[in-house]
Amino acid sequence: MQLIQPYTLFVGNAADWIAALALLSLIILGMSYLRAARGHDSQVYHPRLSWLRAGIYFSAGLILSWSLGVTQSLLSLPLVTEQQLTSWPWLAYTLCYAVVLWIGYMVIWPKGTFQDGRAAHPVTTTLFGLAWGLCHAQVFLCLWAIAELSGLNSYWVAAITYLLLSGYNFAFHQFFWDVQVSPPHNIEAWNMKKVQYCHSPNLLLGFVWLAIWGNFGLWVLFQTFALTVSAHNMRFPAPGDSYQGRAGEMR
Repeated sequence: MQLIQPYTLFVGNAADWIAALALLSLIILGMSYLRAARGHDSQVYHPRLSWLRAGIYFSAGLILSWSLGVTQSLLSLPLVTEQQLTSWPWLAYTLCYAVVLWIGYMVIWPKGTFQDGRAAHPVTTTLFGLAWGLCHAQVFLCLWAIAELSGLNSYWVAAITYLLLSGYNFAFHQFFWDVQVSPPHNIEAWNMKKVQYCHSPNLLLGFVWLAIWGNFGLWVLFQTFALTVSAHNMRFPAPGDSYQGRAGEMR
């Protein structure tokens, strides 16, 4: 199944409204960030600034998703088809994928993560994790949509997306997310283990799953689970939290 279905922008549907709200949010958050960041030491982690940066990224990601037709497809395609619910190969593979995600992000990822004494904020952390997962997963699917422009079959699209995403993820975490948004949380000795046992299996199994069955909406929900769990495991601070640390610090 292809991700991008025929679509038309600016027709007043739900996808257009989501993009309009994202644009408004982008403008408001951008102006707020410019004011809040004045005179702030970029080497010091500040929760409010991290939320503003994340919000800007989420808003821009939603606008990109809308412009490429990803949002429209996610709203129109079924999460699961009736045929899949009676298909043993789909059920077995999906269960295996879910177990890998559970072990990766509930067992392995926390072992390579420190919390630095940050206070727990279950409600705000959950809200952040949900926004992180729903928006970040759509950015990933934007790369899938770009790969579909090649006209190749879904297996090649999955392979191209994986290659594009490998480069994007490295730059994204190295130069933005892990130093501008996430609080210090990575244990350096576990960085490669997280890649090998969490992130790589997630994407490899997930992209094969998408290439065969095309459950794009359900995949977004799986990623949202993984990132919401990650937000809790690192104890992502609330916007008004007094926590301060060294941006990007590893231990």
